[in-house]
Amino acid sequence: MLAVVVVLFALLWMPYRTLVVVNSFMDPPYLNIWFLLFCRTCIYLNSAINPIIYNLMSQKFRAAFRKLWECEQKSTENPTPHSAPVYYSVTKDCSHGSSDLLTEQEELNSLPAPARKSRPAK
Repeated sequence: MLAVVVVLFALLWMPYRTLVVVNSFMDPPYLNIWFLLFCRTCIYLNSAINPIIYNLMSQKFRAAFRKLWECEQKSTENPTPHSAPVYYSVTKDCSHGSSDLLTEQEELNSLPAPARKSRPAK
């Protein structure tokens, strides 16, 4: 399997790497839009073909993928409720010369309430 991945990598990256080497010696560089598109397609194809190769050639990959797929199906059938723990940090309030330790919530509670604008009656 490793040999197939390496050979395909070399073949699919060859057009682009060749273009880079050739353009380092040419003035002006060769910038045919269709050849550049071909090079880009080969590079993308290299990335897209790797999972297919792994699936075809590796039983461990297939087993791990099946296990992952089964886990995903179970989690969609029985969704677990998500809850986030709430943590309070303790900070020392040194702004007023006091040495009391206040939590963030206590600090927020000690702030003056914003003045509410009275709404005119309709």
